Amino acid sequence: MKITCDSCRTIYQIADERIPSGGARANCPSCGHQIVIPGGKPQSGKSSSFLTEKSQADFGQTISYDFQQLDQDSAEISALLRKVSQEDPYLTEGVQYELKDTKTGEVFKVSESRLVLGRSGADISVNDPEVSRKHCLVRIYGDYLVIIDQDSTNGTFYMGKRVMTAKLAFGDTFTIGNTTFLAVVQGGN
Repeated sequence: MKITCDSCRTIYQIADERIPSGGARANCPSCGHQIVIPGGKPQSGKSSSFLTEKSQADFGQTISYDFQQLDQDSAEISALLRKVSQEDPYLTEGVQYELKDTKTGEVFKVSESRLVLGRSGADISVNDPEVSRKHCLVRIYGDYLVIIDQDSTNGTFYMGKRVMTAKLAFGDTFTIGNTTFLAVVQGGN
């Protein structure tokens, strides 16, 4: 399979049999950008491990094979991201939004409809070495929220599945690193 990095446009060749059926992510050796690799089995049992066009890619440098399997397919990810990009996030007046660390009980009051969770330099800083500096984005749409992984090293999990993005109801939990957050809303109807 031929993979192109969206960031630096470097083209890599990856053996189909090395890719998990559910897809994967890998870091581009040239720029470090995370590449989403679609899953699925090659047709007719044949590997597409050849290029159909000339490329400037240096195949002496291979992409890392320590794939982190995704539990979402790219169509599901694209559909949710397309949907939420069509409206601006917002907080409902008179409602208090919070994220609660289920292990420590620490409560983070949310005053913005869009915020980043991470280890440092984020809107909500999480004291967890397994959390990336800017781990995931949280967007609130009044009565629900959407989490979007920000190419984190250890992933974002919802309902036990590693996800790139997910739509959550208040009362749901999600995990980044070793920290699980409960999405809480108080007030309103």
